[in-house]
Amino acid sequence: MKRLISTLGMFIASFAFLAITAHAETVAINKTIEVPGATKEQVLNKVREWSSRYAQGYNVDSKAGIIVANGEITYPDPPVDRIQFTIVYNMKNTIEGNKDTVTFEGVMLKSPAEYVPASTSMGPATIGGELKPLKAKRDIVAANNVLTYTADNLKDYLLGKTGTVGPLMRCPECGVTSPTGPTMKEHMKGHEHMKRAY
Repeated sequence: MKRLISTLGMFIASFAFLAITAHAETVAINKTIEVPGATKEQVLNKVREWSSRYAQGYNVDSKAGIIVANGEITYPDPPVDRIQFTIVYNMKNTIEGNKDTVTFEGVMLKSPAEYVPASTSMGPATIGGELKPLKAKRDIVAANNVLTYTADNLKDYLLGKTGTVGPLMRCPECGVTSPTGPTMKEHMKGHEHMKRAY
C-alpha cells in the first residue's frame, strides 16, 4: 500500500512538473542586449525610461539590477467591430554590467474588457477581460512574434537606433501598445465603436 501511494505521489508530482514546464515553454523569448560602453546604471536608467513609455507599470530593484515591466500588446489579428484581444506579459530585465537579459513571463491572452456580444463571434464562453493561458498554436506563434518585436524595440532604444523594427505605439484610451500603425488604427476603431454602441 505504501509503495502504491509513493508511486502515485511520484506520478502526480511528475505530471505537475510536466504541466508547469509545458506552460512555461509556450512563449520562449529570451534575449540578451549588450550596450557597448554603457555602465549598469546607464542601462538600468534607459530600461526604466523605455518601461515608463511603453509598459503599463513596472517595478525596479536597482541594487539587484532588475526591472519587471508589465505590459499589454494588441493581438496581431485585425478586429472587425470590437476592441481586439491582447497579449498580457511581464518583461523581466536582468541587468549585469552593460548587458540586459530580457525574459518574458506570465504571458496570457486577454479577451476585450468591453465588446458588443451580439455582433461578434467571441461566443458565450468568453468573459470580458478574462485572462487565459496561450494554448492554440496560432496564439503562441502570435505572442512569440509580438514579444520578439517588443524586445527588438527595446534593443533599438538601448542602442539609440531607429527604424530597425519600427515603433511601438501606445493607445491613449487604454494604454495598450501596438507594433504597427495600422494595428493601432484598428484598435482605435474598436474604442470608437464602443462609444457609439453605448
